[in-house]
Amino acid sequence: MTGAAQLLPLAAAGPVLIYAGLGDLRHLRLSNRTMLALAAAFVLTAPLLPLAESGLRLLSAGIVFALCFALFCARVLAGGDVKMMALAMLFVPSSALAAFGWCFSAAMLTVPIALTLLGRTEAAAGWRHWASLQTPGRMPMGAAISLALMLLLVALAVSA
Repeated sequence: MTGAAQLLPLAAAGPVLIYAGLGDLRHLRLSNRTMLALAAAFVLTAPLLPLAESGLRLLSAGIVFALCFALFCARVLAGGDVKMMALAMLFVPSSALAAFGWCFSAAMLTVPIALTLLGRTEAAAGWRHWASLQTPGRMPMGAAISLALMLLLVALAVSA
């Protein structure tokens, strides 16, 4: 299977990722309906992947869920972040796990810096009611996860 074909599930999930990221920025909440839409995007596109690739993605999602659940129990992550991070792993090709790590690191740095800078500008006047700009100390991780996956899609599409 070509690298481009392995990106089809991620490309199909793009609109849901954008919706989830913006929703998290606006409300600091990831809805269960949005997470179900992400899961449905994977279920509908998984038959396009080789069985071994689907298995590796499920395995990585399970490992990430276990690690994130431990962080949830320690009150480091919120429940929606745990669900979205595990679901995100379903869209990362097994050969691109390291690349996703870099994209996620970049997104985790970019989102809070962008929110801090945006909160200091007059251009943000229309967005002042967004929870991510009103609640100090809270990170809209869904936005960072969405951004990381979209960055990965672009990076892998360019390199394919």
